[in-house]
Amino acid sequence: MFSKTKRAAILVAASALLATSLGGNIVFADTTASANTNTSTVTTTNNASDSDITTATNDSVDPNKTVNPSTSSDNSSNDTANTAVTQASYKNIDVASVKMAMLSELNRLRAQNGLQALTSVGVLNNYAQIRTDSFISTGGVDNHAGWNSANMAPYNLTAEENIAQMPFSMIGSTDPTVIAQKITHEFYSELYDSEPNFGHRKNMLNPYINYVGIGLSISNNGMVYFSQEMGNDQASYSKYDPSDVYAYFLTNNNDYANVSKYDIADASKTNADYASRDNYVTADLRGGVSTKNAITPLYDRYGNKRTDLALSPNSDWISDMIAVINGNYFYHVSTNGFVSANDALPWASFLAGASVTATTEARIYDNNGHYTGQTVSPNSKWIVDRRAVNPLTGVKMYRISTNAWIQQNQLVQN
Repeated sequence: MFSKTKRAAILVAASALLATSLGGNIVFADTTASANTNTSTVTTTNNASDSDITTATNDSVDPNKTVNPSTSSDNSSNDTANTAVTQASYKNIDVASVKMAMLSELNRLRAQNGLQALTSVGVLNNYAQIRTDSFISTGGVDNHAGWNSANMAPYNLTAEENIAQMPFSMIGSTDPTVIAQKITHEFYSELYDSEPNFGHRKNMLNPYINYVGIGLSISNNGMVYFSQEMGNDQASYSKYDPSDVYAYFLTNNNDYANVSKYDIADASKTNADYASRDNYVTADLRGGVSTKNAITPLYDRYGNKRTDLALSPNSDWISDMIAVINGNYFYHVSTNGFVSANDALPWASFLAGASVTATTEARIYDNNGHYTGQTVSPNSKWIVDRRAVNPLTGVKMYRISTNAWIQQNQLVQN
């Protein structure tokens, strides 16, 4: 308990409980409501102001093997009037100019992060165009089901793919630079990607790739499809230490971004909390923290414990970034307010509609990583909103209810 002299205010969080029950299986089905018949059927989210956007990312350290893709993210809009007005001009898009602008913007992003520019090559450009053209035939991005890095040879070492679809009603411009910045911003920020690991950004900022190809296709209903195909040939790959390449690949397991910057995405980050300095760097996060069963101290941006504020026990807090302060990890929960990674359970957030299926009689764990004695039935499907790492087992776990998680080794993502 705090003494009167400290007079610390305890901030009470209003935790939102999930509408799930441990008493039985949850029947889950993707919702497919969309008033815009010209766009693909997608899972809806609680943001009805935007149109259908889907992004997906893939990478592989095995040049001849496709790794499991991340879940795509989707959004649906009921605003058909805006679609009718703006899609009338999508045929005026100069595809070749947009592809050149996308290459330029990608390399501008890399330059801001001290990375060499990627070189455009015909093999990758041709394959990228094949990929986006195929999405017109299938009616949407395929979450990498049709991706085969062998078709990128000889640039199929450390092969990567970013793909997306965005309706012209949301792009709202035929200017190549505007289009390039919008898709690069989406790949960087992943506002519509259900998977919270910033995989697209990590692909674009991979320091161990040299070549890229870009594809762009536009369907008759105004849906615009994008592809970035990236990789190395043997000569460029041989310049790198394979252990460094693999170490970077493993950052895709982290549910937060690598330390990076992009002036367009960072334009609103004017607070001192976001300014890098000696012994202080930040990495983007889409998630938050849950405090343990104790009053949790707050720290300022210099790592000093605050005496005026603390967080209440067993409360949830949204966080937009991780700060590394003097080598220690903290989660940003308020202006000049940070929680030590040692004092809370960090988690990443899925977009609405994510779900998993238990592959066995899966154990349920609490926020502290302890087995609760309860299980869920095999083949039962569960809506999930968060992913964390079990602090006791080191295995990723997915939240199916308040203070209830099942581990990744006993489920599959749907």
